[in-house]
Amino acid sequence: MPWPDLTIGGRDQPSWIIKPRADARANLAVVSEQPAAKGQPVAQDHRPPAWLRERPLDFAAFGRQLNKALSSHARLDVEAWLALVETVPWSLQDYVWRAAEIRLGKVAKAALRRRDNRALWEQIEAVRLCRPDGGKLYFQTPKQQFDAYAAVFRRFASPMARAYFRGGMVSLLSLRNETSTLAHHGEGSYDDRLVVLRRIGSTGMSTIFPICTEPGAQYSQRASSRQDRRYGGVHFNKIDGEDINSDKIRDLGRLIEGTYHYYEKPGGHVGARAFQTKITQVVERDTDGDGRFTTADPSRIDPRKAGTSMFIHQGGKDSVLEPDTWSAGCQTIPSNRFKAFLATVGKPSSLFYVLVNAAR
Repeated sequence: MPWPDLTIGGRDQPSWIIKPRADARANLAVVSEQPAAKGQPVAQDHRPPAWLRERPLDFAAFGRQLNKALSSHARLDVEAWLALVETVPWSLQDYVWRAAEIRLGKVAKAALRRRDNRALWEQIEAVRLCRPDGGKLYFQTPKQQFDAYAAVFRRFASPMARAYFRGGMVSLLSLRNETSTLAHHGEGSYDDRLVVLRRIGSTGMSTIFPICTEPGAQYSQRASSRQDRRYGGVHFNKIDGEDINSDKIRDLGRLIEGTYHYYEKPGGHVGARAFQTKITQVVERDTDGDGRFTTADPSRIDPRKAGTSMFIHQGGKDSVLEPDTWSAGCQTIPSNRFKAFLATVGKPSSLFYVLVNAAR
């Protein structure tokens, strides 16, 4: 059986993941040449400009042009704008709308709510309310990747973090894929995605690293006694955590999603540079010991006991069969990739880290 026709991402992905609908560009050509409404001439000002219809689509330019069109108070050819987005692989279409949403001004947002623009409003509102994909995506260009993750960063970051980002400061976006602390014998999982966003001149660049944002059960008190059968397969290391619900059991914790301002940690950590906040971090704890951080955990929010102990530091290598993330709640990056991460980040005075729980 021959390999599928793949253009991006290698042969491990079926073509429907990385290629747009076969007739999407043909449909765009037809839509772009027909009248916007019956009995009216073709109004190019109400449609995406011809240069924007060239492949691959520039997400940021799409957002700017849509904002310009909506702000003109003209009647848009909504079908033409929707047809343009359909030329992008379906797995990336949400990011086109995310890039557009953050570029809409007040006038454009008001125009978007008009009845004749409802189809556009529904697309943008849908992605605004949903969580981003935390899996591996295959963008058509490096610029698409930067625009996509920059849009997610700006959507979830604090106002100060957004200001730093717009000023060209190196920024970190982490997409967390929910994983049980009991997975992989309690040694953790590098299944989250860390995106380093930076600019060189006017060019935006994004570099992706694996990261672990949740603790491993190897640091759980429940694994130390072997009395809890759920922890029978855990490779116990040492006890960490805090007793937040007064049951005499120290519970593991993880950072809640949000924005964190990190600084270089004096002396580093576990033999390498590391980063630490200066403000007490809020964590959620697995108080029922099921390996998950959910609303079923009584008294799970710990606003102060973690202090500033949730560092960003190196973990064990991910090039081995069973990686050990070395995470009791810290944000850890594989040691065999950590030098590349540090080289990408450089030596800023501080950096913002935005942690987002990805779509399940």
